[in-house]
Amino acid sequence: MKTKTSLLLVCAGIAVMSLIASNIITNKQFDVPLVGWAITCGSICVPLSYVVDDILAEVFGFKTARKVIYLGFAMNAVAVLYFQFAIVIPGTGSFVNQGAFETVLGTTWRTTLASFAAYFFGSLANAKIMDVMHSRFGESGLFARCIASTIVGEFLDMGIFAVLAFAGVLPWDIIGQMIVTNSCAKIATEAILYPIVTKHVIGWAKRLP
Repeated sequence: MKTKTSLLLVCAGIAVMSLIASNIITNKQFDVPLVGWAITCGSICVPLSYVVDDILAEVFGFKTARKVIYLGFAMNAVAVLYFQFAIVIPGTGSFVNQGAFETVLGTTWRTTLASFAAYFFGSLANAKIMDVMHSRFGESGLFARCIASTIVGEFLDMGIFAVLAFAGVLPWDIIGQMIVTNSCAKIATEAILYPIVTKHVIGWAKRLP
């Protein structure tokens, strides 16, 4: 990577890819060893997407990060339309996996809209907080910016999704547990990643011409 422009293109591609991949695999859950939490497989995308999101907000600023968020939103919408179109197209006689195909790629409009709203507002909040704290405190306090933005962004993201998708379907205590466990798992991931990856990658990115 030789310039910030090249880095921006790569980050935008990774951000969009992570969003679409996360929405495809998020229907499967797995148990977190030792703590007994069940979280979605969409969390697999979290480490890479968090580093990229932090780079976009910290290195390129809120306006650029917002454009990438808009791009991700639009591309995710196009992907969902492609999935639905592929589901309704009649398969050949040799295609016997229609049920599995629909299970993996199918969705309900309620879940889809909840996911779109959660991503849009959660991501914008994350980027905005990074930008505001950077403007106020300068280059110092990067760790605080990363963690504070993740706390607000993740609780907003999971809160919007869980309420819009499951209100009236699941008990409120289950919805609350879903919000807390998934948000805390992602915040913990951010905290672990920061000293190992995030601060070093951001420092390197800021030195690019």
